[in-house]
Amino acid sequence: MSETAQSTLGEYGVQSALAPEGVGATAINGLTIGMTVAFGVVFVLLLLFVWGVLAGKLAPRKWWIWAGGIALPLVSVMILMGFSTVILQRITLEDPKALVIEVTGKQFWWDVVYDPEGWAMRGANEIVIPKGRPVTFRLKSSDVIHSFWVPKLTGKMDMIPDRVNSLPVMASETGRFRGQCAEFCGLSHPKMAFEVVVMEPEDFDAWMQRSSGEARDAATTELTRGRDVFVEAGCPACHTIRGVAETGTLGPDLSRVGARGSLGAGMYRMNQGTLAGWIADPTAMKPGAKMPSYNHLPGPDLRALSAYLASLK
Repeated sequence: MSETAQSTLGEYGVQSALAPEGVGATAINGLTIGMTVAFGVVFVLLLLFVWGVLAGKLAPRKWWIWAGGIALPLVSVMILMGFSTVILQRITLEDPKALVIEVTGKQFWWDVVYDPEGWAMRGANEIVIPKGRPVTFRLKSSDVIHSFWVPKLTGKMDMIPDRVNSLPVMASETGRFRGQCAEFCGLSHPKMAFEVVVMEPEDFDAWMQRSSGEARDAATTELTRGRDVFVEAGCPACHTIRGVAETGTLGPDLSRVGARGSLGAGMYRMNQGTLAGWIADPTAMKPGAKMPSYNHLPGPDLRALSAYLASLK
């Protein structure tokens, strides 16, 4: 992992399921601790039984073997399976009033659509949700099997081509939470991360209003040149910037790209320098990336384009 990626990971915290900050992750963590303790008790009892027999303190009895070797583990597994089934049903139960966010896994980034049947605003590699409100992720894949996992908020769910899986989530704390593709999906699988940004409900509502409009205007001569380079270089064939070019869907929506915390699906800090490097040679920063290189752009055009994209907040 690059130094830049490590600093980004450090900023947003470790991907630990043992520090839950969502309803689903809290339930899974409690189940994990309960199962660990229960099986630890069973293991210790079996060890004591075996020690007693080997030390001659207990005379072997056939019913002991049936009770300690078969009945006790079987009953323990059945009880814990019952608890896990109840918890699984609870954390996968969808709220009909939940905000629906459609997330499509691609090699090697995340396409995000908020409220696909209504608002239908696109984003990429960063998902914003409100604290304390139910959200349902509709998970898809456009190529191979991916797996969506935000350890501190909820469990993982596979993203399978031609199938839609649902994953309810409710965050209990605000902040930025790092997620990761948890299924090997190709050369840059380790570089396919994302962030979930949890806001207070009123801040989320304001963000929705602020983000639903057209992209920010180019306010300077350099930014205007950057916008023109975006169009002239053919970028709208794959990318959308609302109010500038709105037909590209093959690549991420760039209408608010400068406001995202990272570039390259969680791998690099978002700034003009990393944007320029990405535009010039994407595969050097993420092997297997399907975006073509634009290292043929003259230096002033590359700087103007990267400055323009960085200004889109």
